[in-house]
Amino acid sequence: MATRVPIPPGGTLTTPLRSQLNAALLSTSAIPTIHAALLHECQASGWLDLIKARVLDLLRSGECVSYGEVMAVVLREMKGNGRMDGEGSFAVKKENGVNGVNGAGSGKGALRVPERVVEEGVRVVRGCLEEVVDIEGEEGS
Repeated sequence: MATRVPIPPGGTLTTPLRSQLNAALLSTSAIPTIHAALLHECQASGWLDLIKARVLDLLRSGECVSYGEVMAVVLREMKGNGRMDGEGSFAVKKENGVNGVNGAGSGKGALRVPERVVEEGVRVVRGCLEEVVDIEGEEGS
């Protein structure tokens, strides 16, 4: 069992506390558990395919020619302040696509991380933290 990290109620996440939490999480199977849950939800929601399609679109169109340019555009669009329509979506060119990616589906997709991925990520991280954290002042601690 991992060493439990005491957290004062209303405590702030200082660098030493963050290091303790990281060490506690690394001493358990928490990191692989969190990774697997997020990867599964990203795949199940189609978000990874959407990102791949957008990257291919950027490279094939010549809009981006380097990794740095692709990352800058994709991250900007994920945050919602890039070249998209007014609904946080981009138009995918209708070419070379199958299975709903790169034009074979609706032709549009939001680059933001889907809400269900965020919700599942929060649920799993919370569960992993509860295994290694003791909040001081809570009943049972």
